[in-house]
Amino acid sequence: MSKVLEVGEITDVVTEFGTELHAEIVRVFCPACSEEFIGTKRAAGGFVAGHAAFHDHENRMDVILSNMGGT
Repeated sequence: MSKVLEVGEITDVVTEFGTELHAEIVRVFCPACSEEFIGTKRAAGGFVAGHAAFHDHENRMDVILSNMGGT
């Protein structure tokens, strides 16, 4: 059974990619779509970057469609 980690907790995390020592558990939130992520800062950075890329792509597609006369 996995232990539930709490925001603010400092823990060591072992994954297939390596070991994070003294990793802080954080919570991040997307104001555009309300999606949330709870995990290590490293993983949260991936969530934020990937989320920003997704929303940027969606926004670019909206502009392209609008410039072409809409859908």
